[in-house]
Amino acid sequence: MPAAPRRPRRRARAVIAAAAVLTAALPAADALARHHGESRLADRIAARHPGLRSAPQVRIGGCPFLLDAARGAHPEVRVSADAVTADGHPVRADVELRQVTERPGGYAASEVDARFTVPFDSLGARTDRALRFSDGGDGLLRIERRAFGIPVVVTARPHLENNTVTLRASAATLAGHPVDPATPAIAQALAERRWELPALPLGLHASEVTVGPDGLTAHARGEGVALG
Repeated sequence: MPAAPRRPRRRARAVIAAAAVLTAALPAADALARHHGESRLADRIAARHPGLRSAPQVRIGGCPFLLDAARGAHPEVRVSADAVTADGHPVRADVELRQVTERPGGYAASEVDARFTVPFDSLGARTDRALRFSDGGDGLLRIERRAFGIPVVVTARPHLENNTVTLRASAATLAGHPVDPATPAIAQALAERRWELPALPLGLHASEVTVGPDGLTAHARGEGVALG
């Protein structure tokens, strides 16, 4: 009996091998293109925002990246960066962009969610270095200091009004003993602890402020935001 032809089998094996190589190469190429796109966007952000303390971290969502790039649209982009305000205080920015599209001269996002966090030690530097700020839990700011050698602790809830953060006491202790948080001396002391928020990037405006483990955070949202 004549031997079966080997050439078709060899061709089949070659096709299978080529398909396997292509299957392995496509994800690698997509990952490489994503990394390049994130680096380019990080460089663009750093060039437009000289107040950054280090290179921003950029993550572009969506898969496959190459298809989204070809369409000029990405479903999600996250940016994190450490910056310094105009008056020299550190701030951590975490920005989530949705439906980012490329347009002549730049990019635009259909929605933006942003958080700008000021660390507690910077809050003290803004007012009185004798004050110590920390997370009081349940969205409260804990304020500690000593008055005539006696420890005073006040927990207060931050409020945002006309771009200014004010504090309202919810509890207070003097030398470990509870006192009325509505005491005029406490109310007056808190009235002096107010912070004017700096201008936010992208034309955003803060809608609320919260307290967390990392500091005081201003939250902002926007729609149809031009990214430049």
